[in-house]
Formats: sequence, structure tokens, C-alpha cells
Amino acid sequence: MKPVDSHVHTRHSSDGRDPVRDIVAEAESKGLYYLATTDHLDLELKFGGNKTPIPWKHIDLDAYYAEWSEQADALAAKGSPLKFRFGIEAGYGENVCGHYVETLAKYPFDVVINSVHFVDGWDVYFPNAFFFKSRRRMYGGYLDNILKSLDAPYEYDIVAHIGYVTRNAPYINKKLSYSDFPDKFDAILHGIIERDKALEVNTHTTLFPTEEILRKYYEYGGRKISFGSDSHHAELCKDYAKTCELLKEIGFTHFSVFTRHCEEKVPIE
Repeated sequence: MKPVDSHVHTRHSSDGRDPVRDIVAEAESKGLYYLATTDHLDLELKFGGNKTPIPWKHIDLDAYYAEWSEQADALAAKGSPLKFRFGIEAGYGENVCGHYVETLAKYPFDVVINSVHFVDGWDVYFPNAFFFKSRRRMYGGYLDNILKSLDAPYEYDIVAHIGYVTRNAPYINKKLSYSDFPDKFDAILHGIIERDKALEVNTHTTLFPTEEILRKYYEYGGRKISFGSDSHHAELCKDYAKTCELLKEIGFTHFSVFTRHCEEKVPIE
């Protein structure tokens, strides 16, 4: 087995804990073939008027790149087989795309994750985002924002954690099903395929997207898929073996990983 993890956070994310060296050490101990650190770049929060109910530390990209480079050089010096890559998670905001174009061009990112965290201006991780708002409004608005994000004018490789809106939702029926918004899901899944992007399988809490959506993606011809533990504190490749078994049963044969935005196909074993 050649484990890969394309979505990992370090202490440079506001909600991350560990220095890059500790994450690299864990990756080596677990025998990872490929690791990308992908800290949060939240320009939709910094410039777009979106909000969180707690103070948010914005990333120092120079410091992040310097620490990543130090560890990459150390791996190279000792001849480590680990493919260690420099990435970012770009939180989509409709009115900050120009800022992303400018910022992403300044650094040699190997992989960019396109993610959506905000609906109606609030991060749906926090309960206040849902106050006095219906399930249909919040879930539908979340999917609408994902669909818009597919046309972001900057280069990205992976569409992240579809279903994030359900994580801390207060509704009795928290599940987001295909039957709730079939037209929206179809537009998103076909849009990912048409743009030749990778759909992320995210195991941070539960499986995002759900098995139902993964099967739809495969049915429509989607084959590019990435694995992301979305680790924030040294929990690389969470549920990796179980996830691989499910994906193989559906029909997927490989994960897509990226170096300077060029895809490499790694067998799902």
C-alpha cells in the first residue's frame, strides 16, 4: 500500500496545532508515499466581509513557506522517499477572486484545494450561522456556493469536503442527500468532471461526500479523486484502509495527487 494524504493542516492554520516537522515525522513513520500540507488561506474572511464569531488568525504565507521549505530540504538531504508537497486550501469567496489570483501567483504551490465554508456570510462550522435559517436555505446556499466556486479564475486542483455544511448543523435531519437537491448536485458533479478537477474524499469527521454522492460521481464518469484526512493535529490518513475498500467497491482505481498542478495517479490498494 502506498498511502497518500493531500489535505493536512499545520500550526500555520488558525485551527492547526502541529509544526511541519512533526507532521513530516508522522508521515514517515506511517510510510506515506505522498503528503501535501494545505493550510488555510481565508481571503474571503480577510477581504470579503465574511465573519466568524471568534477571532481568526490569518496565515503568514512567508513563514509557512519557509518552514515547509526547511523540512523539504531536510527530506531531500537524507534521501527520503516521501513526496512532500506545498499546498494551500483556498476558501472561496465570490468577491475576493482577484485577491486569490494575485496571492497564489506569489508562491510555488504544488496543489490548491478549492473549499467552501461560508453561507450568507458566516462560517457554517459555527452554530450562529444557522440561527433562524431553514435547512433548505442553508444547504441549498452551500451547494450554490460550491457550484460558483468551480469557475474560480485561479488554478486549483481539488474540490474539497462536499457536505461540510452538515458537520455542526442543528437540524433534526442533518444529512444532505442527493434527493434534496438533485439538480444542484448534478451540476456540481458534472462541473467537476468537465473542468478535469479531482473530487476530494475527506475523512476528518465522517465521510464527505457521502457514499451516495461518490457513487453518482462515478456513474457520471468521474474518475479523479483525492484523499484528504483534513488533519489539524497529527492524524494523517484517518480511516484510509476503510475508505480505500469503499472506493474500490464503487470502481475507483487510483487517487490523484499533484506536483506543480500536474496529476500523478497512485493506485488504490
